[in-house]
Amino acid sequence: MDQGRCNLDWCLALLDGLVGAGVEQVVLSPGSRNTPLILAAVLHPQLRHHVAVDERGGGYFALGMAMASGKPVVLICTSGTAVANWFPAVVEANLQQIPLILLSADRPWELQQCMANQTIDQIKLFGPHVRAFHQLPAAGFSPAALHRLRMLGRQLVRESTGVAAGPVHANISLREPLVPESLPQSFSAVEVKPLARAQPVLPQDGLQDLAAILAGRKGVIVCGPGAACPEVLRLGEALGCPVLADPLSGLRFSSSGGAINRYDLFLRSKVNAVQLRAEWVLHFGGAPVSKALQQYLDEHGCVPYWWADASGRSMDRPGMAIETLPVSAQHLCRQLLSRELPSAQNWLKAWRALNQQVETRLQQLELPLEVQVVRHALRELPEQSLLFSSNSMSVRFLDAYSGGNKDIAVYGNRGASGIDGNLSTLAGIASMRRGEGKVLGIVGDLAFFHDLNALALARHQDMILLLLDNQGGGIFDFLPQRALPEYEACWRTPVALDWGQASAAFGVTSVQVRDMNAFVQAFSRAVMGKGMQLIEIVIDSAHSNALHQNIAAQWAD
Repeated sequence: MDQGRCNLDWCLALLDGLVGAGVEQVVLSPGSRNTPLILAAVLHPQLRHHVAVDERGGGYFALGMAMASGKPVVLICTSGTAVANWFPAVVEANLQQIPLILLSADRPWELQQCMANQTIDQIKLFGPHVRAFHQLPAAGFSPAALHRLRMLGRQLVRESTGVAAGPVHANISLREPLVPESLPQSFSAVEVKPLARAQPVLPQDGLQDLAAILAGRKGVIVCGPGAACPEVLRLGEALGCPVLADPLSGLRFSSSGGAINRYDLFLRSKVNAVQLRAEWVLHFGGAPVSKALQQYLDEHGCVPYWWADASGRSMDRPGMAIETLPVSAQHLCRQLLSRELPSAQNWLKAWRALNQQVETRLQQLELPLEVQVVRHALRELPEQSLLFSSNSMSVRFLDAYSGGNKDIAVYGNRGASGIDGNLSTLAGIASMRRGEGKVLGIVGDLAFFHDLNALALARHQDMILLLLDNQGGGIFDFLPQRALPEYEACWRTPVALDWGQASAAFGVTSVQVRDMNAFVQAFSRAVMGKGMQLIEIVIDSAHSNALHQNIAAQWAD
């Protein structure tokens, strides 16, 4: 009996099921106990594999791939703490509803709970953060079991891509020997049969009631991260109501235009916020980045507020009565657009006038270097480019100052809003890039430091990375912690590291700039270049903060 070959056939059967349901990409990390899984992934003729030495980075790399492709990506790792290193990426995938299929190798039952090396309890390790968990027994020679494994592969894809998409976990016990005495001589291609998808729609009576409240009244359509659906812009035009498009909504950067993108600045004015009070709110996607918009929405506790979420989750804001509409944005918009919808008179015009006033005033002000950098980069990016923004200040610059009539796909890890794994996610997104356009990432220095190992993955990608170096956690400069005596050491935490030398250790070349003229030249070369290119923008935090405060004062009452 060749136990190694039995292990391999066991894993190949599972991967056949995954491939048959449409899986194409695998991210694997080296190890011993997962050898049969690695062999199966590498030998399978219909899978493309990527090697990530660091499981933590590998998890985020797969997250980026799934984010960009919209298809589930498989992760493979060995037993022990290797599995636990996936945890941050699993949390993010859960909250963003990104499909990941986690295949962890494990020791068989006789090595559990007996101090066997590199053995931990991996049963339901990710708790409620996965859609499903499956414990597989050690490999055997049963044809019926191999058939079940193929069907389990399809089941894993269905569970990860359903109405509530997200990660699923299969823990696979593997006995030694792990390397087969002989490998299969040939592999048969698997027939790919896409899975049927559920398409929830709103019942006609509920649709009629909703349309009656929306029509002819002053409402707002809020589009948070992940709301991408062109029909939303059409619905806004039909209703004569503004579409407030978060930078990660997929609607802020669109050739069709029409979204409101300067609300973060003009809603800081209480006068504006009162004058623009809405009679209803229709919300798509996640929570918006803008604090000003969130505060504006908090004042709408007495008006009808709906959140369209196909998976039927609940959104809770204190003092609000938000009703979930269990339907996708696309289907809801199409259902509403099929009806006669009277428009709110002059309401949209008022929002657009304020939007244009803000843009005009910004062109007259001295803007912080980091804001100028972001605005210039977005102007110069070609159509069909991809942009990833890290959290903290980077995404806030994007929120307050960006937008345009250019088709750019924008991504970010706003599920848990962490600064870990951002560079790995960007590398995963870049690895899926096909066709025209560029891939651009914007990260702060602490996010870069948090994921420095990801340069081993990113250096192979064709992308531009803007490193906004404000010497630590600049976001805390605008928070109450700023007044504490331990502020610099415990909150801002500047990292004394030469980013150019750190990047060079991974074979990545970089350029450092300190003013706009130097950046314009460096970015122009980067757009024309190939491979990974890092531009470090050194920011004078004191001067930058003063300019931000001046901008805020423009909209103070």
